[in-house]
Amino acid sequence: MLKRVKVVESWRDQQQKMFDELQQQFTEMNQQKIAHEQRLELLESLSGQYSVASGSEASALLLKGIGRFRHQLDNLTNLQRQELALSEVELRSMNSRLVEQHCQVKKGDKIIDKRMAQYQLKQARQEQKILDELSMNRFFHRR
Repeated sequence: MLKRVKVVESWRDQQQKMFDELQQQFTEMNQQKIAHEQRLELLESLSGQYSVASGSEASALLLKGIGRFRHQLDNLTNLQRQELALSEVELRSMNSRLVEQHCQVKKGDKIIDKRMAQYQLKQARQEQKILDELSMNRFFHRR
């Protein structure tokens, strides 16, 4: 009976190790998502900084350069939004895998608890049987 428990404990330990690894990956992915959010905020703040104030004199070349730069900045901002969306999808996927793996660990714990309870019950019954036999033997020897 204890061999079965040891096998399940070994399996549960493997599941726990996988859970810990997934948790580490989840943390890293969450940090990447935060970095994407920060870069997006930076790009969005930069976009507003590069404009020509009304009434100020600017050459056509300067206006053209600012226009190109803002266009590239807009492209980068859109790409960063896509990166952020992708990282959010990956994070949700990783979260579901993490929950599933946590369930596996909990299943292992429950199986171990159940098997240990069965083993302890069997041991208690055997002890009780031995005690009953001893008390019966004493009873008959006294008569």
